[in-house]
Amino acid sequence: MKIILTFFWILIGAALLWFFAENLDQSVTIDVFGRTYEHINLVTVIFISTMLGLLLGAILMTWQVIKVKAGFSSLKRENKKLSKKIDELQAKLNEQSEKLELPKNNSENEEQDSGIST
Repeated sequence: MKIILTFFWILIGAALLWFFAENLDQSVTIDVFGRTYEHINLVTVIFISTMLGLLLGAILMTWQVIKVKAGFSSLKRENKKLSKKIDELQAKLNEQSEKLELPKNNSENEEQDSGIST
């Protein structure tokens, strides 16, 4: 799988180099925030635009990851609280069932005792 991924990135790099080489002699005029820049190399514009897009995408993705991790932490805390509550309720249930079984066991012991002594 790693070989396929490496081959994919090599193809992407080769395609970009070919595209840049084809447009190396092209120049454009850009209007940005009221300023005009003339005779700017097209490859430079494409490269800068791509890098700004990647940077913006990385920032947005980082924000999403932080939000998801915060939500995960909140769910983990809630899970711990609920697990603790389940353990408490389980302990109470065991305690109640032991209380109910003790008298039952005593009456069985009495029956056995009375049967043995007869």
